[in-house]
Amino acid sequence: MKKVMVVRVLLVLILLLVIISGFVIYRTLQLSHEIPETEQIIIDDIDLDRAAERLSQGLRYRTVSTQELSFIYRPEFDSFIAFIEESYPGIHQTFDRERVNGYTLLFKWEGNDPDLPAAMFQGHYDVVPVEPGTEENWTYPPYSGTIADGFIWGRGAIDDKSGIFSYLEAFEYLIERGYQPERTIYLALNHDEEIGGRQGARNVANLLLEREVDIGFLTDEGMPIAEEIMDGLEHPIAMIGVAEKGYVSVELEINKEGGHSSMPPRETTIGTLSMAINNLKENPMDGRFAGLLRETFAPIAPDLPFVYRMALSNLWLFGGIIEDRLGYIPHTNAALRTTTAPTMFNAGIKENVLPQTARAVVNFRIHPNDSVEEVVDYVRQTIQNDKISIRVMEGARDPSPISSSTSEPYLALKHTIHEIFPNIPVAPSMFLAATDSRHFTEVTDNLLRFRPVRARPDDQGRIHGTDERIGVENFGEMIAFYIRLIQNTTRTSEYATSG
Repeated sequence: MKKVMVVRVLLVLILLLVIISGFVIYRTLQLSHEIPETEQIIIDDIDLDRAAERLSQGLRYRTVSTQELSFIYRPEFDSFIAFIEESYPGIHQTFDRERVNGYTLLFKWEGNDPDLPAAMFQGHYDVVPVEPGTEENWTYPPYSGTIADGFIWGRGAIDDKSGIFSYLEAFEYLIERGYQPERTIYLALNHDEEIGGRQGARNVANLLLEREVDIGFLTDEGMPIAEEIMDGLEHPIAMIGVAEKGYVSVELEINKEGGHSSMPPRETTIGTLSMAINNLKENPMDGRFAGLLRETFAPIAPDLPFVYRMALSNLWLFGGIIEDRLGYIPHTNAALRTTTAPTMFNAGIKENVLPQTARAVVNFRIHPNDSVEEVVDYVRQTIQNDKISIRVMEGARDPSPISSSTSEPYLALKHTIHEIFPNIPVAPSMFLAATDSRHFTEVTDNLLRFRPVRARPDDQGRIHGTDERIGVENFGEMIAFYIRLIQNTTRTSEYATSG
């Protein structure tokens, strides 16, 4: 009798396993692309040689932002602005232009229908410094703007001068051909994004709020067209940043009696603070494969290897495994949770003296699921040491709101990507760094962070690093993209989202 019962139980378990396996495989096979069949738009009369030369010249201006130069007169910036004025006469004859706080340029092109919400295009022309001593590591000098090997080389080539020059080339192209927008267009070229944007973009946002300007959407630098983003994913994917992380740096400090290193106590300032930091690193804030992150993976899932497709189409069974796996990869871990990064540690004055004070700084990039207040509470609960003081440093900010991926401006941007880059999946995503768009959350609900820069894994180190460059052909694609985006979002009262 017992043997019969055991056999029945085994048969039931086998049947359940077969049913579950069948269900899992069925759901996996149901994954398919949702890329619309969109007619490709080819703009073949762009003078790319001239455009590349103007970008090349723009890279030669050392419009470098450093913290100590935030409020100092910058003649190089004035020279760059004069170059822009000379190089793009159509824009300067058609747009109204004002200088905001000295060096940020705000352009306005009045549309035929002032009652329509305006369109806004934004980028920055300041760049980070080249680290002293690394200049010789560049293939071509960092401020030469050399055009060679199919690329335009120089600091700012990606971040973000190719972006603002593709705007300028697109507007100049349309003006030369008699284009007139229905809705008003604003163009902001900001001068201090690399040090927080508080003098440039923040003041532009304040001006628009004071003037009660109705902005329908703002597009800024952001996510790229990523190539080889994951093992097994052969085609590129375009990601639109609809949110960006918050930011807070927390200073930790402990004070104890010092003394001679020959008779150390059981607890020292360095040991206690090191243990606290290790606890923070070993116990990160919770991550969740949900919401926006799921939306990001949906368009690429059909092209992943079978095991990944199976897991992503059956999150009810494999969700925990996916969260664990993504947590081991730096860029997906950053999209999964608030990240913890110890960045500074100071203690001690001599090798045989126990320091009385130890201080550390831990930087957190805050996921939209969390807040500055929740991060500070997490730090306090994880450390569990009242002897360590906790101070929130200047510049803390909560994550941005998440812009809708079903709004008309988002769909128009997505449609334009499909027109210029056919058959590429488009996904909403979270921008892991910071942009000037964070200053505009009160100006518009539709903040779209995207640059049609083709980026491979080895390009990541070029941004703010050595050998920054943009492909000449890719720069041409960027210009064509913005020509079409301007047409799709400003020439009629409705955004062009067909297809």
